[in-house]
Amino acid sequence: MRVIKSRTYLPLPLDTGSLFLIENDLNPQKEELERLLETTNNMNNKDFSKRVLFGQEIKSNNTIEGYYDDISLVKSIIKHPSSCLNEEQRKRVLNMYRGYKYILQDKEINKDNLRELYRILSDGLLSKEDLSNMGEYYRLDPVYIFFSSVLSKEPDMGVDASLLEERMNILLEYLNSNNNFSCMTDYFIRSQIAHFFFVYLHPYYDINGRTARTTAMWYLINNEAYPYIIFNRAIQLDKNKYYTVIRDGRKFHNVTYFLNYMLKNTLFELEKEYTIEMISDNAMYELTDGEIQTLYYILSMKSNLTYLDFCSFYNHLNAHKKKNDIKREVIIPLLEKEVIIEGRETNNQENNFFGLNPKLLEIDERNKHLSLEQKLL
Repeated sequence: MRVIKSRTYLPLPLDTGSLFLIENDLNPQKEELERLLETTNNMNNKDFSKRVLFGQEIKSNNTIEGYYDDISLVKSIIKHPSSCLNEEQRKRVLNMYRGYKYILQDKEINKDNLRELYRILSDGLLSKEDLSNMGEYYRLDPVYIFFSSVLSKEPDMGVDASLLEERMNILLEYLNSNNNFSCMTDYFIRSQIAHFFFVYLHPYYDINGRTARTTAMWYLINNEAYPYIIFNRAIQLDKNKYYTVIRDGRKFHNVTYFLNYMLKNTLFELEKEYTIEMISDNAMYELTDGEIQTLYYILSMKSNLTYLDFCSFYNHLNAHKKKNDIKREVIIPLLEKEVIIEGRETNNQENNFFGLNPKLLEIDERNKHLSLEQKLL
């Protein structure tokens, strides 16, 4: 017998029809997230937001767009802007930093404040042509949405410019109405529906993705759903899937694909964050931002770890470095602090296995999702 699933239609019009979701398909992920957040209070406060925003989240949001700035460089540019000689690199880091400071000010998400956020995020990064063709709030001409570098794949189009004012007003009204949810995860779901619809509309010529994701974070902060602001980390690890589920949602008018992707992967990121906090609390020495990033990478890898495995993963998300430099700068400091320990040798003496120090971890049900038994020695 075929079961027909109930659709919930959203007040967000597409070119034909309206966006919808299938709520029952989201319930298993929602329940897992709520169970996890019931067990920890460390992430559910504004201080957590400030700690993760001004570093890893700047890097993650930019990495999604193909900019692989190392976390140490991000931190250095924030503290000493003049130390970076690359003007575009400095702008994209500082713009994100200033944009995140802006959304922490408890400002209402309205038309004028969104325009100011976009001005901050796009400052110095738009072409003269794009600037000259912008209206007071949104673009005036068509724009293509490129989800792939493969030229044979036809790009999508942003919504017709003549409809942007009306559609963006609908989006802003959606974000600011009926927000008395009973659980934190419902705020996250609404933030990601807005994220999806913003990308669908593509109201600007450039910097649409970063603005969409930052607006979703803004909504989460305004509604005190602080743990969920780390969702960019999930996207940067699986960008191809991110673009695929956006295109599927666009094609079938069904945002459930996208929401399930975001819920599942953000659950993994929160589990990693929980584990990293446990390691940091139990470590003998204070961990640097770079060392915390290394732990995040270790927890993100899906198999037993060797040095060469880690180097490949590291270079996938950062400006390329030689393997020996990665080992010296990234791995050895954590070995010296006994946060990770060496394991069995391989035929290549320079490529031993390594893993997390089990003395720093308490294995429980939350950790098992991360296959930590494969990351411990």
